[in-house]
Amino acid sequence: MLQNLFALLRDKVDFYFRTPVTRVEKRTDGFAVDTESECFTCDQCVISVGRSGSKWMESVCRDLDIATKSNRVDIGVRVELPAEIFSHLTDELYESKIVYRTEKYGDLVRTFCMNPHGAVVTENTNGIVTVNGHSYEDARLHTPNTNFALLVSKRFTEPFNDSTAYAENIAKLSNMLGGGVMLQKFGDLIAGRRSTEKRIAESFTVPTLAATPGDLSLVMPKRILDGIIEMIYALDMIAPGTANDDTLLYGVEVKFYNMQVDLSEDLETKHKGLFVIGDGSGVTHSLSHASASGVFVARKIAKEA
Repeated sequence: MLQNLFALLRDKVDFYFRTPVTRVEKRTDGFAVDTESECFTCDQCVISVGRSGSKWMESVCRDLDIATKSNRVDIGVRVELPAEIFSHLTDELYESKIVYRTEKYGDLVRTFCMNPHGAVVTENTNGIVTVNGHSYEDARLHTPNTNFALLVSKRFTEPFNDSTAYAENIAKLSNMLGGGVMLQKFGDLIAGRRSTEKRIAESFTVPTLAATPGDLSLVMPKRILDGIIEMIYALDMIAPGTANDDTLLYGVEVKFYNMQVDLSEDLETKHKGLFVIGDGSGVTHSLSHASASGVFVARKIAKEA
């Protein structure tokens, strides 16, 4: 798809690959975009750096005196269990969205990214290894398992307000103890013992990802882990077998969100002509929303041209 987009646009757009932008400067007649080798000027500037550009975006906002506020972060685990346990839900609705409010803390725990007959995978965000999951359209690649995330949202205000740094350090701790993604049987977690390769091998649920057996309670904050455990028992009431000892938990799964940039309803900053779109703005949280924000701003600029 990206190759097709490039082929369509290459004669209409100047592309500069491997050209990091060092600074965006506001000038009286527009904006200057500095790189290590050149300076580009423009009347209107659209910034779209994605989640991975959050630190850079933060520095731009600081230089241009654009207000930001801390966004939430989602922290949790990826659950893997036999596909039959959730089949009565996934056969009717491919991805069920289930939200539960815990009795103990009143926190919201939600399911996310459900993958019937799917596989658990790793992802690398700025050198931090976390867990994710996907499914294949090709039935020949289906597995006997279903996986989904259980996530708890956290937002910080004062004196600490860096939600992303909080989640990054939890993920780094998992990487330090497990060399990457950590895996634990639900039964071992409840029993207060770490999983071992032997106990994982004895499990009726065969993991689709080669992760390091360990103890998630040494990684996850108690409040978050308590909420996940409570959610698993709640899910067991609508999908019996969810709270089975052999249900597998991979950690950690983290969904990072950029700090939210102060924007108008047109996704424009306080500096007229400077727009921020996509997940780098902290406003959108998905591929579809990010794409829509780009189309929205492009139409606005074209209309005013």
